[in-house]
Amino acid sequence: MRKSLNKLLLSVVVMLSVNCLAGSGGDDSGRTPSSRKNANTVNGLFYLIDYQTQTPVVRCRVPGGWFAGGKATWSQNPAQPVTWYVWIMSPESEIKTAVASPCVIGMPGTIRQVPLLHDPRILANNFLPAVQKDYNLSGVVLIESCFRDVGDAEKNQLLAARRRQSAQRGIQLTGCFLREFFARYEGEGGGKRRTVILSIPVMALESRISLSQVVTVEFLSLFSFCCRKGDELKAQTCLEEMIKSVQPNPNFIALVNRISNQRTASWVSAQIQIRNQQMEAYQRAASSSSDTQEKVADMWSEYIRAVDSVSNPNTGEKMFVDRRYDHAWINSDNEIIYCNSGFNTSNSSTAVFDPNSNALFNSRSWSRLK
Repeated sequence: MRKSLNKLLLSVVVMLSVNCLAGSGGDDSGRTPSSRKNANTVNGLFYLIDYQTQTPVVRCRVPGGWFAGGKATWSQNPAQPVTWYVWIMSPESEIKTAVASPCVIGMPGTIRQVPLLHDPRILANNFLPAVQKDYNLSGVVLIESCFRDVGDAEKNQLLAARRRQSAQRGIQLTGCFLREFFARYEGEGGGKRRTVILSIPVMALESRISLSQVVTVEFLSLFSFCCRKGDELKAQTCLEEMIKSVQPNPNFIALVNRISNQRTASWVSAQIQIRNQQMEAYQRAASSSSDTQEKVADMWSEYIRAVDSVSNPNTGEKMFVDRRYDHAWINSDNEIIYCNSGFNTSNSSTAVFDPNSNALFNSRSWSRLK
């Protein structure tokens, strides 16, 4: 996409970036031809209504004769109470553009240890099924993906806001990452070859909660369009106009922020309480029997260092691995790769990342430690 759009994206992100945390219910007006009535469109503006709170979430401008729709969804996720998206589509269905709310994913470790922040193909492959479904395409393939630098002014503004919010919640930040994720796909739709462009400003904040390091990955907003191949510039112009017109409802933002702050504070308090209970349990076990002193000491040592003991398949000797990850792999040079189940994989259909089947790592043989 053009650089002018990149700067526009970040300016909108500053406006849209709400510390969302949870929700359910919503609307998806115009999802099928039979329901494209735009009941929520007034004077050329589409209003997305959250039917759980009966509150307008966001509005955007709809060109004459175009269709519009969207949905707001609530959940119990302590990192994100509500998500939403809106889309507009041309009368002949040749162009469809969409804007979605911020999305948050939490995981243990440091920024350096999160593969999806360093290999854009991991993100691109995870978004591919959604691209195929949302734009009703078949045979979708990834053409290119990359991370792009973000302008210093926008970057500083966003990071300063996050530091303030973290400080207010008593969270200590130890690292940050902010870049634009870009991906281009191609697939078949309506008997024509189509292009899908996806652009997402991605921010990762590394923080320390009690004894653990945690990374919060924020997709600050999701912007995309689908069009007939060759019409990319025309579709991008439509997306630019849509982005300029997007206006969140301040009252809804305030509601979500209140829920977010309450849930985050409760979650942090619960994590500290769990850690304290675990420490007390270890201490009680250590003083209960002299016969188990050595074993308990080992357990306590592993706990405070956040490690698990495993057997090194290369030597048969005991070794330690980071317990904050679900899985660990080792090669003959004793190099270790850590990963988590689910989203942190190179293939969205595979539950566990396997370096033996990944082109970046399979030049060597890897053995699974846990």
